[in-house]
Amino acid sequence: MSTRERTREKKEKTKSRTTEKKSESIDKKTESGENERTPREVAKSVIGRTAEKTTQHSSLESGKTTQVTDSIQPLLPLWGNREESEWMYHIPDRGDDKKMWAQEWADFLLEWTQDKVVHIISVTMFLKESPFNEILGKSDAFKMIGDALVEKEMADWTSRKKRQLRIYWRPLEEWADIIYQWALETGQIRLDVKSLIIQNADQDFASLPEKDLYIVMELMVEKEFAEWVDKKRGAIKVNLI
Repeated sequence: MSTRERTREKKEKTKSRTTEKKSESIDKKTESGENERTPREVAKSVIGRTAEKTTQHSSLESGKTTQVTDSIQPLLPLWGNREESEWMYHIPDRGDDKKMWAQEWADFLLEWTQDKVVHIISVTMFLKESPFNEILGKSDAFKMIGDALVEKEMADWTSRKKRQLRIYWRPLEEWADIIYQWALETGQIRLDVKSLIIQNADQDFASLPEKDLYIVMELMVEKEFAEWVDKKRGAIKVNLI
């Protein structure tokens, strides 16, 4: 090999080693750049993440607000409020139309009282509560709707003046089953009307009229769910299975 060729070979090897060193240097800088960012870059990243979290939090809060708003909306019949179906808030003139109108409202009143856990509704309550307070001729409407429920054997007037209506959105026989099952689950063996009303206010049956609870106690005895301890007090002893 000539001197010129050996010199050329050395130059090429030197150039190759230099290129490799530069490549290694670039790789190290790249890795360093990924692990070490300037304070400004770090700040931007933190601000970005904070903004993202704030947006998500706002979205969640908005969702919660919507749910709360939905939950407090008043219960309405299928035909909606007065603005949506004004004709349903006027008592019809024709006899057949009146009967159908009263039956439609009677079905809704049954649903409304169950939703509110109301057993006795007075004309005063009817006049104040939505959506009944939007009906024109509310006092007459109350009597017509009440009569429709009485005809269906789902209610009774508490007096001849028709000022209060006892609505049976759940039969007393079913209340007897419910109280019996509750007694078994809670271990309440001795029951009486007063204690059911006073000590168990969180239960739906506690809001039943007192005279109806006496009937329920009697039904439980008839069904052999219980035995009398003191009939005058409406006190019974539950029969365990």
